[in-house]
Amino acid sequence: TGDTRYIYHGNDGTNMPWNDTSQLDMLKKEVREAVIQKIFDVARRTSIIRFDAAMTLTKRHFSRLWYPQPGKGGDIPSRAEYALTKQQFDELFPEEFWREVVDRINRDLPETLLLAEAFWLMEGYFVRTLGMHRVYNSAFMHMMMKEENDKYRDLITNTLEFEPEILKRYVNFMSNPDEETAIRQFGTDDKYFGVLTLMVTLPGLPMFAHGQIEGFTEKYGMEYQRAYYNEEPKTWLVERHEREIFPVTKKRYLFAEVDNFWFYDCLDEYGNINENVFAFTNAHEHEKALVLYNNKFERANGRINVATPKLVSNNNGDKTTKSITISEALSINHEDHFYYICSDSASQTEFLHKGADMLTSGFYVHLEGFQHRVLMGFEEIYDESGLCEELYRKLQGRGVPSIKDALDEIHLAPVHEAFENVFRTRDVAELIQNLITDISEDGDINKELKAVSNKFHLLTNEINKVIKKEELDLEITKEFRNTVAQVKKINTELVLNFSPATHQEFVSLNRSIVISEEANYKENFLIMLLFIVLSEINKLYNEKDIAQNVVNKTQLNTPVTEILRRLGRGEIGVHRELTLLIVLLDFHNLLFDDEEKSLRIFDIETKDDAAEFVAELKGSLVDKILNDENVQSFLLVNEHKEIVYFSKERFEELTDWLFTVALLKFLIGSSGTKKVVTKTGEILEETQKEEPDTADEQDDSAKKFITKLNEVSVYIKSCSEKSGYKLEKLKEILLNQ
Repeated sequence: TGDTRYIYHGNDGTNMPWNDTSQLDMLKKEVREAVIQKIFDVARRTSIIRFDAAMTLTKRHFSRLWYPQPGKGGDIPSRAEYALTKQQFDELFPEEFWREVVDRINRDLPETLLLAEAFWLMEGYFVRTLGMHRVYNSAFMHMMMKEENDKYRDLITNTLEFEPEILKRYVNFMSNPDEETAIRQFGTDDKYFGVLTLMVTLPGLPMFAHGQIEGFTEKYGMEYQRAYYNEEPKTWLVERHEREIFPVTKKRYLFAEVDNFWFYDCLDEYGNINENVFAFTNAHEHEKALVLYNNKFERANGRINVATPKLVSNNNGDKTTKSITISEALSINHEDHFYYICSDSASQTEFLHKGADMLTSGFYVHLEGFQHRVLMGFEEIYDESGLCEELYRKLQGRGVPSIKDALDEIHLAPVHEAFENVFRTRDVAELIQNLITDISEDGDINKELKAVSNKFHLLTNEINKVIKKEELDLEITKEFRNTVAQVKKINTELVLNFSPATHQEFVSLNRSIVISEEANYKENFLIMLLFIVLSEINKLYNEKDIAQNVVNKTQLNTPVTEILRRLGRGEIGVHRELTLLIVLLDFHNLLFDDEEKSLRIFDIETKDDAAEFVAELKGSLVDKILNDENVQSFLLVNEHKEIVYFSKERFEELTDWLFTVALLKFLIGSSGTKKVVTKTGEILEETQKEEPDTADEQDDSAKKFITKLNEVSVYIKSCSEKSGYKLEKLKEILLNQ
């Protein structure tokens, strides 16, 4: 016909046309119906539909782009000649296209979620007027990235005053296929995680972009058939998501709605609003949360108290604006003695707040640059004893790993002070020195031993107040003194019968006794003394009516940690020694779990007999000891190429400690019970002593026990070497005896 026709690409008038599209003429009714039918076709296949650049099909912008009003030109070249007046346009395009789509989908396929990408400040229009279920909130990404915090705070506060329901329709995101990746816009540090925290805690719908959690930097989109960058997930970044973000995301029910959503101004000491601080509360049934974020590098301090105005419905159904205080939002009781514990998911810490203080001055905020907090829980406790008040003053707003543990520390402070006092004075240093060096006289040791024993008695009295044991066994102090005295007996035996100075073959034996001069005896003596104190305490309170191990119940790991730190131990060293003490406390009664097995050691004549003896103990050595979590931690158990290894040095050290403790127990038993033992280990007589054995009798029994115990120790270490320090192989060797 000679006519020339053009197919226009899709175009929003701001840049180059989208050359992978062709523009449909939505002015034609049959075209609009065809598009709606295609939407229905898609809706029957999937329950979520995203409409790309949906704002270009609103009447206002479709007219501006494709049928501009006369005299207004146009944003797209050549379209001015197709100008239509507003009346002409409305006659051809009478109803908003998206309104018709939403109404028909809601009627016929109500389970479908319609999500619109809409810019040009039309987000509210799409939700309020067009009824779109969700709409992209690009303002969130752009304003957070540019730190236009005052503008985004205005967007929230204005929406709350006009129509709060709009907030829950927003889809908040930090990247999408049309934008740069989240890592390029926000980095991977505190700002990224702060903005992400807002994204998952604001009302509405959070949207994670492809590769965002993994920290991918390559921009993606439908036009890419494959990734061009060879990127691997950043493990540390994924782990921080798992630690800080995922637990909060699992509580979306707490943050998604707007009925209990309240937004706050953070006022500095002069009453000025800090526009960089985002502070809001939300609630679901009995759960409550307070979210804080500072979207600026500068530190922020201030208080939040009264919420910004919000449009709410009253009992008559009429709507009016209302403000409440943060105390009302969190249901805070302002009477005396009421305190609240809340936890911060970001820092893994807990905070203590006083109800009465929140009434008068609101909630104090201290945030470093780009710091965020998500405070949840708000567990109410009544401070009858005054411990909360003491802790509240002590913390001064700081967080701790556990408020309840911190309260227990205050409650247990007298116990911890008494425990440290046992080890604090010069008496302990002199006692240790005498235990090591003076093997001939008991005069000097009795002085220091008496002083330490008295302090031990005071410790048991303080523990008794906590445990509330009605009667205290006074014999415990005597048993404590006897046990410490046997430590001296060990060194006496080594010097008299196993001196490496006269017999070179005894060097290895002496080193295997951890409190000998050949070992690191001074520090090991302190560890041994800690073990004796802790085990004697457990022995004292070993009744069924006490729910748990008294060492755990009184949190004695706290003073033990302080004592170890005074040795100059770093955190790794402190953890190592604490783990060792736990293992010794757990297993010192297991290695020789009855007297007969202890005496059975006298039967050992050869290495084969040592192997047979270990076979009798294999249940203890393998099933319980080697599978224990603390034992494996001490042994530095690790996996390499699917083989589990352990540390040679740590295994030998643990063996030495366990057998030294076994020797100590034997000597304690020997000092309290008279035993006549044959070469085959048969007990001919066992009676409670009235008079101590002669020195020769004791020496002979101890000497034999040390000799045989050493044979077992050497054999077990040889099994370790034979296993190639592979844990499963060692178990196999020990179990197959």
